[in-house]
Amino acid sequence: MPPGSGSDRTASTTAEPATADPATADPEPPATVRVRRRLPVLALVTYGTAQLGLIFWWIAYRPGLVSPDSLNYIWQSTTGNWNTHHPISYTALVWLSLQLTGGLGALTGAQTVAMAAGLAYAATGLRRLGGPAWLWATAAVVVAVLPPTGTFVVCVWKDVAFTISCVFLLGTLARVVARHRAGADRPDSGADRQTGGARAFSRGLFVAMLVELALVCLFRQNGFAAVLITIPLCALLLRGAVRRVVVAGATAVAIALLTNWLLLPALGVRHSSSIVAFESFFADLAVGYGRDPGSFPAADTAAMAKVAPLELWRTSGDCRAVDPTVWNPSFDRQAAYDQRNQLLAAWTHLATRSPGTVVGMRLCRGAIAWQPISTGRLSRNPGWRAVRTYVARDPAFARSPFAATVRPRPLNRQVRSVADRLNKATAAPEWLLWRGATWAYLSYLVLGLAAWRRRERALLALGTLSLGVQVSTLVLNAAQAARYMAVPMVIGILLLPLLAATRRRTTAPEP
Repeated sequence: MPPGSGSDRTASTTAEPATADPATADPEPPATVRVRRRLPVLALVTYGTAQLGLIFWWIAYRPGLVSPDSLNYIWQSTTGNWNTHHPISYTALVWLSLQLTGGLGALTGAQTVAMAAGLAYAATGLRRLGGPAWLWATAAVVVAVLPPTGTFVVCVWKDVAFTISCVFLLGTLARVVARHRAGADRPDSGADRQTGGARAFSRGLFVAMLVELALVCLFRQNGFAAVLITIPLCALLLRGAVRRVVVAGATAVAIALLTNWLLLPALGVRHSSSIVAFESFFADLAVGYGRDPGSFPAADTAAMAKVAPLELWRTSGDCRAVDPTVWNPSFDRQAAYDQRNQLLAAWTHLATRSPGTVVGMRLCRGAIAWQPISTGRLSRNPGWRAVRTYVARDPAFARSPFAATVRPRPLNRQVRSVADRLNKATAAPEWLLWRGATWAYLSYLVLGLAAWRRRERALLALGTLSLGVQVSTLVLNAAQAARYMAVPMVIGILLLPLLAATRRRTTAPEP
């Protein structure tokens, strides 16, 4: 067959080496090599310094700061009354700490370790996007040492585990965004460049995102809402990665739902008949009835009267919190659960005839999610001096053999004194140090500027988690509690160094 025929060309192509000659291949860019070599150092330094900061708070407030919710975790797990009033995943961690060590110090100590590791993981992920390494480490350490966030980590609260899961998720999203940039920058064909998002997910990152999203759903009742907002936005922003993002999110939600619907009942966890999910609707009814009782149909007021006196419904409404209504001694919470369908029908009638009233109440009650300025009713992290009050007003817990586990036992009273002074010094300004809404808006501004400057819309995916938490809190909020917006505050601080990332930085993808 003559030279140059189709068969010869095919054979020549087949025999061509699969990889380029190392002697002629383009060397890896020096900046990329430097970044990859420095990441382990950044991780160790960030973890070590953040851990020191968090251990300071643990030493000062050992075994941990507690609230009435904390007492309920202990009561459930030590009396066999496991129920779904609080996320069973965190109640199980309380039980494990009590069983293994007889106290709560192990749990709060483990929370400091997990948060320090999460901060290091997030910092090294964000470093892949550019900016000086020391700035990313500094941002992580600020989270650890700042009193509002540092003391939060040593609280016995489900919200701490929820926030730690979100910090790890931020680190994974940062790695996905960096790999997305690396794939899109390759000098391949146009069709290949469209798959930059697909290259962004290694198997390890896919599994990490799935696990983190599942934990977000399991550690807070409204975690589902945050995930259902975050996932579609990430899918839109990470072009080419839609299938992987959606599969990770859908699988995580399915795991959490199956756990709640099938696994927990099989393990003997009873449904709590809790009205927590309905409290905001009942509070809306109270405000609406107080404003215009004559507009309520007789069937609606009859259902309301079975739960509480109509006078309570008329006078207890407060758009800023649900507690004045649903925790009033005259409000029968079991009856409210039994009458929930009728009460929800009454709420639907209210929303239909006066939608502006309902929207206004939700905006008022959800002020912690969107309003940077003070509302005058902010609930901050619990103080160690309030423990006796909490125990005294909970007779069942006061008789528990585990009542002593919540008694403050600082390892060093001088450290406690310093911590108290720091807390006092950071009581203000509230808009900056305690309101997550401020940091949510600041993070959106930082991401918007970085995305515009670098022509890289995938960076906006880093803000979807804060937005998911912000919107879900706005819609489902029950009180003006700073802890509900801890995630946007932590993420906002961590994202600040992105302002110093003046150019794109592409690093080699992780294995």
